[in-house]
Amino acid sequence: MDTNNTRPAVRDLTTLPESSVPAAFDRGRLYSPTLGLTRYALDDRYTYDYRPGDLYEPMPEAPREPKAYAWWSQNIASQPVPDYLGLRVGDRVTVHLVSSVGLGEVIETLRRGAVVRYPLPASNFSTRTHSETHVRCRNSDGHWY
Repeated sequence: MDTNNTRPAVRDLTTLPESSVPAAFDRGRLYSPTLGLTRYALDDRYTYDYRPGDLYEPMPEAPREPKAYAWWSQNIASQPVPDYLGLRVGDRVTVHLVSSVGLGEVIETLRRGAVVRYPLPASNFSTRTHSETHVRCRNSDGHWY
């Protein structure tokens, strides 16, 4: 982080981070692959950068049936982790918002992604000053979405 605490620190965007969850690069995008996607890492026909997680294996695919999905979401995907793809609680990151890129702070890391809180512009329609979003991927410019 720079001394003004206004911009996130520049990181190497081409290296897979050490992480509690698996990490993969695909077309300039960093993400945590599911169990089904890791088959590409083991197939020599694909160029696929992959690093196993330090604590977790790839997440199984989400079930389609609503009750099974609810259980999967609560008991597997929402498990707290020390970091998500190198993001830790307190890190400041740039986040893709609806019409811009903004600065936010990581407030929680889960197996499914990180929760980032970002400031909202002043509005006559709401008294809210912040909102939260889940981020799961980082693009080649270093912005999370």
